[in-house]
Amino acid sequence: MSDSDGSNEEYDTFNTEANSGNTNTPFLFDPASIAHVSATAEASVAPSASQRLNRNRFSSNGSRSQATTQLASDVGSTMLQSRIPFLKSVTFFDPKIYYRKEVVPVAAEEEENADVDNNDDHPDVDSDNAPANDDEVTVELNNLQHWDIFLQDPPTNPIATKRSLRQKLNQSKLGAVLKLHKSPHLTITDYEGLFEYSSIQTGDELLSINTHTIDPKLFDAQGARTFMDECIEKEGVLNIVTENPMGEDILLHITIIKPRRDMTYHDLGLIVWNWPYLCVHQINEGSIFEHTPIREMDQLMAINDIDCSKMREREFATVVEGLGMELTITLVRRKHRYTGSFK
Repeated sequence: MSDSDGSNEEYDTFNTEANSGNTNTPFLFDPASIAHVSATAEASVAPSASQRLNRNRFSSNGSRSQATTQLASDVGSTMLQSRIPFLKSVTFFDPKIYYRKEVVPVAAEEEENADVDNNDDHPDVDSDNAPANDDEVTVELNNLQHWDIFLQDPPTNPIATKRSLRQKLNQSKLGAVLKLHKSPHLTITDYEGLFEYSSIQTGDELLSINTHTIDPKLFDAQGARTFMDECIEKEGVLNIVTENPMGEDILLHITIIKPRRDMTYHDLGLIVWNWPYLCVHQINEGSIFEHTPIREMDQLMAINDIDCSKMREREFATVVEGLGMELTITLVRRKHRYTGSFK
């Protein structure tokens, strides 16, 4: 194209300058149109999606309140952007069953009174009486018995094929150690209730239920779901561990819903120390953290998205006691240099 031809070609132009009180300056976009588009997009969201907690894409829980941010500031810390973990765990309790296991059996005529006393010692959660400085997540958390999860069986290939040498190696003990072969797992397709306070997502693979490894050869989707009911009914506690193969392979999210709101740092039984970074020193016998995959010497990176990597034990205790019912701890766990497994 010649220069003369190019000079005659017309282009659309837009004035993108700020209004700055000049009412004659046109908008690049019409604000009314933008508001209409936003309203239409919100209305098109599926009902199930709108019922989800208001969390960002990879956040461990619901949106953090101003009180949580203030708590971070009080201990000289800041809020962190949540990262995608490789392993995720969520643990919650039925207080009536969990604490009843520790009560000495009483006579039949005293059973009713014992139940009343038991409930007084460990009251159910009442969101109406929640402290004003609770995390927004805790304010919403008003039913410790509402939860559900939906699983899908792994795909099967009915066509038998000859295994190559590499396939045989992958399925050998050596291959298992080197993680050259990945076993199939049940997949999470949906969840609700207490599971929404964890970082579990659809597509995650189920690894274990109450420390029992879930092998699809022994548990189908319905069998695993039934086993969860049995665990909470008999033991009063349910812990599931899932895997996100696309997550950072040294990060773990440990979510625990406290069975009692007023639990102190020592009641929780998770003792930390600086060696030299903040890490797990001890998990007390009989503590609620015994029902999680957390280990001694795991490095603590954050709790409810509050950076705790530079905290001392006293600041960590202050944060734990200042938060509400739900705690999500982000851990760093080092892996073996050669096998890739956790140390």
